[in-house]
Amino acid sequence: MAYKRTLIDIADLNINIENPRFEMVGNQREAIKTMIEDQGDKLSKLADDITNQGLNPGDPIFITKHEKQTDQYNVLEGNRRVTALKLLENPDLIPETNKSLLNKFKKLSEQYLKSPIEKVPCVLFDEEKEAEHWIELKHTGQNDGVGTVVWDAQQKARYDERVKGTSSYALQIIDFLQKEDSVDSELKKKLNKVKSSSLQRLATDPDFRRVSGIDIKDGKVITRFEPAEVAKPLSKAANDLLRKDFTVKDIYYKDDRLNYLETFKKTDLPDKTQELSGNWELISTTRPKKADPIKETPKGKKSKTLISKRHTIIPKSTIIPINQPRVNKIYHELKDLDLRDFENSGAIAFRVFIELSMDSYIEKNPISGVNNNSKLSHKLKSVASDLESKGILDKDKLKGANTASTMKDSIFSIDTFNAFVHNKDFHPEAEQLKKNWDNLEIFFVKLWELI
Repeated sequence: MAYKRTLIDIADLNINIENPRFEMVGNQREAIKTMIEDQGDKLSKLADDITNQGLNPGDPIFITKHEKQTDQYNVLEGNRRVTALKLLENPDLIPETNKSLLNKFKKLSEQYLKSPIEKVPCVLFDEEKEAEHWIELKHTGQNDGVGTVVWDAQQKARYDERVKGTSSYALQIIDFLQKEDSVDSELKKKLNKVKSSSLQRLATDPDFRRVSGIDIKDGKVITRFEPAEVAKPLSKAANDLLRKDFTVKDIYYKDDRLNYLETFKKTDLPDKTQELSGNWELISTTRPKKADPIKETPKGKKSKTLISKRHTIIPKSTIIPINQPRVNKIYHELKDLDLRDFENSGAIAFRVFIELSMDSYIEKNPISGVNNNSKLSHKLKSVASDLESKGILDKDKLKGANTASTMKDSIFSIDTFNAFVHNKDFHPEAEQLKKNWDNLEIFFVKLWELI
């Protein structure tokens, strides 16, 4: 195979009139015009990069001698770059009808001509066929490893980390899981196959972060939980992304991600009793040595739909893992029922949800003097007292439950809920139902954590 490296003047390089990018044309002007029509703004972006960075030293232009003109050369590979160079030297080659591109090249040309490229690095082949193998490898993909094997999203992220000093949230999570002792060894073997772009999509979602116990600060993934606890939801996410039947469509939109979060079981979530006194970075080489449990969840921003904007009793952003099938189904219905059309159905379902939640808690955590036949107000008051006595919630967070169980004349009372069912003249109001839920949400979240 005969070829040599050489430097050629731009003026001596001819665009390939048989370029595979377009149908064969008749001359150089037509070739340039057709390239402009085919590439458009891509040419101006290429020209901008050449102006600021120069030509890629590892990717020379492939050429052969012109059939008739001894001082001219035909470009076999690199026609876009040569076209961009010719347009930088003479923007008027761009038709007036393409004013936007013409104006861009005129501005770039002013900068380029201050330090123009005099000679272009080329590889001169004796015959065109001798270059075909290399051109084919460059433009036809990986070819089972013979061609260029492109980086996947995770490998690109690692390059950015090493060269640019930036690490994606997904890569921080993957590295944490790789180093964490509690993570299953089989999962660790497959972490390099995790779709990091999808994991990044999850990590940037505030609801996913809230459920999984992580947050973002100054570009770093942080958490207040023991490593083994935060590894639970992150391991589930990684395992799901490795499943063949799981695609980006499952988490593409906000509602998709909220539905996905509903698949997290209690065992997939961090144990809230294992919170630490401060945050730590997942990529930190120093793991927290001693847990300092705190009773109160740290105050922070919570992703929650404004009451005036939502049309369901329970916000779609609320995530409560419920292990009782029927109660879980009612819970999902309360997240889907549109109160603009189904305020009566919503009110009745809400009342049933409250009672079945109380029954489920009492069955799991027996309370003296309370059973399934007790009045709902008594059940609610007793469960609230039980949570307070155990230090799960304080009086402020139990205000909604205490109001509902003791203040009969309040619009938030159990008597009001009973009227939704038994009084034909009593009409529920959407805003009232939504406020009732907002006052009780933390109560139900903690309650179902204990069931």
